[in-house]
Amino acid sequence: MDAPFEPIALTVSVEGHLPAIVRVSGELDLATVSLVTAALAEVDDGDVEMHCAGLSLIDATGLRAFQNVKEASAARGCKLVIVDPSPALSRLVQLVGLESVFLFREAEQAS
Repeated sequence: MDAPFEPIALTVSVEGHLPAIVRVSGELDLATVSLVTAALAEVDDGDVEMHCAGLSLIDATGLRAFQNVKEASAARGCKLVIVDPSPALSRLVQLVGLESVFLFREAEQAS
């Protein structure tokens, strides 16, 4: 008998202001990207720090959401910093050759 279906889980929280701290954990893909997009709609000024240590899975849709945040931040004269990228995120960024596109930091270096 097949194991019961378990829904994909993603947790997104937005804290603080200037910079906005966005914590993302779980699985970020086509099924869950709208949660990140909705949370980031709350951030309309200042830098954005995306804390991603708990991100267990990310697909191209999730990575595109990160690119959208970066572009929107740059349009406001601000920046996106990815803090503590998970192995899944680091691997995907490297596979698609976007290492120089994003700014990465370890948590102790973040604001």
